[in-house]
Amino acid sequence: MTPRVDVVILTWNDGALLDAALSSALASEGVAVEVVVVDNGSDPPANVPDRPDVHLLRQEQNLGVAPGRAKGVARCTAPYVCLLDSDARLHPRALSRLIGRLEALPEVALVGPVFDGQRPEESGGRAPSVLDKVARGLGWRDDYRRVGAPGGSWWEVDFVIGACQVFRRTAHDDIGGLDTSIFYGPEDVDFCLRLKAAGHRVVQVGDAGCHHPARRRNRRLLTRRGLAHAWQVGRYVRRHRRPMAAVGR
Repeated sequence: MTPRVDVVILTWNDGALLDAALSSALASEGVAVEVVVVDNGSDPPANVPDRPDVHLLRQEQNLGVAPGRAKGVARCTAPYVCLLDSDARLHPRALSRLIGRLEALPEVALVGPVFDGQRPEESGGRAPSVLDKVARGLGWRDDYRRVGAPGGSWWEVDFVIGACQVFRRTAHDDIGGLDTSIFYGPEDVDFCLRLKAAGHRVVQVGDAGCHHPARRRNRRLLTRRGLAHAWQVGRYVRRHRRPMAAVGR
């Protein structure tokens, strides 16, 4: 039976980027795809094709990343869900390969790809420590700590970034989904660590195939958005202090 997967794309004033992400999802091979586009208060509103496998949820204002994505997931009905950034593009077999890993390993709840032209540790690895987050926030580094040397086509990690995460809907519901109190970051890491705390596994897949631009350096911390992100990082550190100590050896 062809696996069913719903792709949730959150957009905010993305224009052509959204078109490319949406088209890549609809061109997926080996899976039955429906796409839920959550328009997080774009001005002008986002436009999507009028077709039965594309659903648009318009929000009056920018709800933030986790709340917006949660709206999309609530609309999903498939057993697998993909969270996809609006500036990402899936290769035609990406979803099939990622879901194939979930189907082969029942204890794995969430998988993510290695992005085109990037090292695995740029999009996943060990749970970030306080120093890791500070270094990345200041632009001193653009990667995470490795869990170990990747072996074969997949390997276990503590987390993968939310630019492309594919997970079992049952596992998502088991832990109460994304933390919707997080407006912007690090909701993706938090989600993975809560899955692992519940006994699930998180895996990074090396040959899935997905394009996503490398992290932009020199993030401005002394802005409203930067300070809000720093506040959420502080909450993340308090919540996951013990897991971080356990995995950060």
